[in-house]
Amino acid sequence: MSSKLLIKNCHFYDNPAEDNLTDLLIVDGQIARICQTISDCDAPVIDAVGRVLAPGFIDIHIQGAGGADVMDSAEALTVISRTLARFGITGFLATTIVKPEIDNRHLAVIAQNVGKDLGGARILGIHLEGPFINPHKRGGIASSALCPPSFQMLNQILEMTNETLRMMTIAPELPSNLEIIQQLTKIGIVASFGHSAANYRETKDGLAAGISHVTHIFNAMPALHHREPGPVAAIFESETITAQIISDGIHLHPAIINLLWKNLGKNRCICISDGIQAIGLPNGRYLYNGREYESCNGSARYDDGTLIGTAIGVNEISRRFRQFTGCSTIDAINTITINPAKVINDADHIGRISVHADADLVILDSDESVFMTIVKGRIVYHKNSSE
Repeated sequence: MSSKLLIKNCHFYDNPAEDNLTDLLIVDGQIARICQTISDCDAPVIDAVGRVLAPGFIDIHIQGAGGADVMDSAEALTVISRTLARFGITGFLATTIVKPEIDNRHLAVIAQNVGKDLGGARILGIHLEGPFINPHKRGGIASSALCPPSFQMLNQILEMTNETLRMMTIAPELPSNLEIIQQLTKIGIVASFGHSAANYRETKDGLAAGISHVTHIFNAMPALHHREPGPVAAIFESETITAQIISDGIHLHPAIINLLWKNLGKNRCICISDGIQAIGLPNGRYLYNGREYESCNGSARYDDGTLIGTAIGVNEISRRFRQFTGCSTIDAINTITINPAKVINDADHIGRISVHADADLVILDSDESVFMTIVKGRIVYHKNSSE
């Protein structure tokens, strides 16, 4: 017997005119019909009462939430999944590291849970930061999570991730990395520039080899300089490369976020959280990587002031992006829906509201807070639920 769900009286985020209420029918986890009025089906009904319907949000760079980290356990993945649903997130790349000297059991655990029903957001795959990154730009990544680039290590990673590796952050200036970038591209894994000390020429070489994306642009890379343009100038010259933007106003100054918007345009900006376990937790002191840190108003810092990540979901990141750039609500939502879906080559299934797409959806209240989150046609979060 097929499962059905009917959403009535909603405004689509990209056509919010008040006289344009729309119904949407979900059958077996996919969008089956979109009409002004649907009444000829036997399905449970959600009356959106004029609320906005948007594609489910996607975060392609996040380490944890709800007090859990993707490295912890299978149970931790469930906690993260359910926490993220509260923020309208329906899919994410579990972002983590590989440590060449240990068994990296966490990669197998993540791989086994990719695409599974965890009660909230789905894991869409794995994003590895490293291990082929520049030690001088490793940021908060432990030195034990780095190693010299080699195809032997790449093959071990591919075996451990079991066809679930979707993205790898890599520094093109390191020996052998141009060849590794070519191989990643050949097998359909996104090679993302990041944690790199590459100069302008080395960055251009990396793009020519197949780099198509940038990990948290401006962070963990050389700055733009008028005599040594570095990677940012090479990235701005590209007409196709997409970039992750931590638009919290702290990792990047609002003026820089606006600069990115003006140079990259509406289709190539990808808002990410780079979030850690503090997402969904109250302000307070917590432990991360064996060190105490303080989470306060969406930012997480070690006691020495080092910024280690955000504590807010991409719904808020996207809202701030709109505030800093003056872009439309549609364009802001696209930075966390269709744009990241295209980066990981999933735009036929997620990040959009269209017939045959997965029914990963979020209903927003008038204040833009999340009213309901739906993953594959199943309600995984409801603001008015007592659970």
